[in-house]
Amino acid sequence: MLRVDELEGGVRLLTLDEPSRRNALDAATLDDLERALGDAKGVRCWLLRGASGHFCSGWNLSSLEALKPDAPLPDERIGEVFDRLQRADAPTVAFVEGSAFGAGFELACACDFRVAASTAVFCIPPAKLGIVYAPKGIARVASVIGQGRARSMFLSARRVSAEQAVAMGLADEVCDEARALAFVAELSLTAPLAVAGMKRIFRGELEGIDDLRRQSFHSDDAREGITALIEKRKPAFKGS
Repeated sequence: MLRVDELEGGVRLLTLDEPSRRNALDAATLDDLERALGDAKGVRCWLLRGASGHFCSGWNLSSLEALKPDAPLPDERIGEVFDRLQRADAPTVAFVEGSAFGAGFELACACDFRVAASTAVFCIPPAKLGIVYAPKGIARVASVIGQGRARSMFLSARRVSAEQAVAMGLADEVCDEARALAFVAELSLTAPLAVAGMKRIFRGELEGIDDLRRQSFHSDDAREGITALIEKRKPAFKGS
């Protein structure tokens, strides 16, 4: 189950809400996430979190018992939905408390930022489950922490604390909920067109980027940003 709440300033809060399974993902939750991402009108920042002190314990492994030999593997669908999250125009932030295991770990890596509570524990356990993780998922994690650290985490299934996550570049900072909310509020004040364009560059999507950059220099948001800087006030961007 996924709860969707609208916070001030265009922040959309997505909460994984299956406390009895430590917010494990299933097909229905992936569908909910995809629908939420598809309705992005007015969103200036996305905040993902889990209910009851845990981010996400991964895929609901009990559902694998009914998986037929010729059926699509669940991580194919996981990769599709997480790709959509990664392509979101507005900044995305994962606030990680407690478990971020397996697909939950990858979900956090699909976000632009990861802020971790002191209770956060990151782990990719397929080496201890006898499962070969999806190439797309391994690449997604490696793009955040590098090949060497990704190899270490995937092949050893070791657990990483919040402090260790910051040291290895997995988490941006260790903080509480109040700081996480302040951070997304800060991100929601940035210029939507500028952020969306630069996110495209980070994803390596460079086709047409020169035209987009030129348009940005003549946009209403650019004029507002420059005027606000001169007038020493906060800009009020409109995304145009």
